[in-house]
Amino acid sequence: MDYLRTAGFPLLTLLILSPLAGLGLVGLSAWLKLPERAMKIGAVLWALVPLALACAVWAGFDPSATAQGQAVVQYVEKVPWVSAIQVEYFLGVDGLSLPLVLLTAALAPVALLAAGGVRERAHAHFALIFLLEAAMLGYFVALNFFFFFIFWEFSLVPAFFLVQGWGRDGGPRARAALLFFVYTLAGSLGMLLLFQFFYVATSAAGSPTFDLIKLGRIGQGLEAGMPSLQTMLASYAQQIGLANVLGANPALYGGIAFWAIFLAFGIKLGVWPLHIWLPETYAEAPTAGSMLLAGVMSKMGAYGMLRILLPLVPEAAHTFAPTMAALALAGVLAGAYGALSYVRGDIKRLIAYTSINHMGYVALAIAAVAYSSGDADSRAIATNGAVMQMVAHGLSTAALFLLAGALYDRTGTWQLGGIGGLRRSMPLFAGVFGVALFANLGLPGLAGFVGELMIFRGAWAALPLFTGVATLGLVITALALLRMFGQIFHGAPSGILGGAGDLRLSSREFVAAAPLLALLLALGIFPAPLLDMSNAAALALAQVVRQFLS
Repeated sequence: MDYLRTAGFPLLTLLILSPLAGLGLVGLSAWLKLPERAMKIGAVLWALVPLALACAVWAGFDPSATAQGQAVVQYVEKVPWVSAIQVEYFLGVDGLSLPLVLLTAALAPVALLAAGGVRERAHAHFALIFLLEAAMLGYFVALNFFFFFIFWEFSLVPAFFLVQGWGRDGGPRARAALLFFVYTLAGSLGMLLLFQFFYVATSAAGSPTFDLIKLGRIGQGLEAGMPSLQTMLASYAQQIGLANVLGANPALYGGIAFWAIFLAFGIKLGVWPLHIWLPETYAEAPTAGSMLLAGVMSKMGAYGMLRILLPLVPEAAHTFAPTMAALALAGVLAGAYGALSYVRGDIKRLIAYTSINHMGYVALAIAAVAYSSGDADSRAIATNGAVMQMVAHGLSTAALFLLAGALYDRTGTWQLGGIGGLRRSMPLFAGVFGVALFANLGLPGLAGFVGELMIFRGAWAALPLFTGVATLGLVITALALLRMFGQIFHGAPSGILGGAGDLRLSSREFVAAAPLLALLLALGIFPAPLLDMSNAAALALAQVVRQFLS
């Protein structure tokens, strides 16, 4: 199939396995009773190996490759696994997944640096970070639903134990970990059941598959001689008698499929009102956990919508696009007002609510792509904006959680109400914090501005009312972040740092924050490398809905 480009070397397999090798090295250091400091340094250095492999994938990636109206999936590794049920070990990357692979590989060593201050069960903490990185990388490159779902579910395990085992002292970390696990698992069950129906429906049509690329082509009507997936579902419902109860309208089954997929990914993305777990989990997680949960795991939901939801059920996605947009708008405003309400409260909860706000913009872009009004270029711009926003938000939010943790180490409190006037005693810290904050609120010249600008430009053509109202979220979130900065660094000194010792950024903290800020600045000034990477896939995705309604 010429929409796949087979790999000559299993680079993606090595990419997934390299964090697991890091986990093994951490275990070996514990067995050999090496000094804890040596283990931590070695872990951070080893985390550069997956980053180097991800960069090698990027170096050989052809961003302009297209075939049969699709962006070519590259570095494909495809091996039969369980032939009886069409399970294949199928890996590959395109312009939608590669930016998130690079984001994951870049944030993992920074998260390990942030965990350098962990003293309690440090070996287990570092091992879980490596395990989480492997699961997230596997999720972004898996193209058979069997492995896609395994990586999706398995990422819950290390995240759960990170929150429960190393969450904030005195906080409801066990409850937060359980809430996160149960919400995400419950949402996944509907998607799992749906894909069983996809499999048996395609079997009845003579072509059983769990291949996400093939299912997407069937959903888009690109497989010759095969009806759309929702038509297959309706036919299968008639065969088993379900149509006698629900009716035989294919649109009904397309709608059921849409909501089963949307709920699973919407929970992870934090779409309102499925976001209930998010503020508490982000707040209670340890610093490294908050960085990876907000920086990468929330993007798993948006990626799933782009990879599965739109291609597999485009007709239903078009039908429910206004509903998606309304939920996205609710998330934008709820996140903004939630952040504003914590200006004198918990700093991590404030940052968590800004994440709900920013992921609301990504959901709005996806709704605009699903809605057929507007030209294909606008839909492609919205997709590119969503990818840029995910990367920019991942970098800036990870930096904010990193610096919030460093602030707690100096003050002993997460409460903003007891902090003030720190700029005089911590000028470099204030400067670094300010860059991360301005990147998060979308200041021109930084990466967040590019993503937000492209989302609003692309979404306006399809959903002008929702897009116009969503701009209120920009103002309210900016107000919350600026008031937070003023609360911490300006005003009368609180005296809370009296016994804190050295107030300068430590070398570990600076080395962790510097690459994040450098990337935010570089992508804000010159976003072309990332946009070139995603553009072919964005243009192909822009055609998905139009072909059914033109």
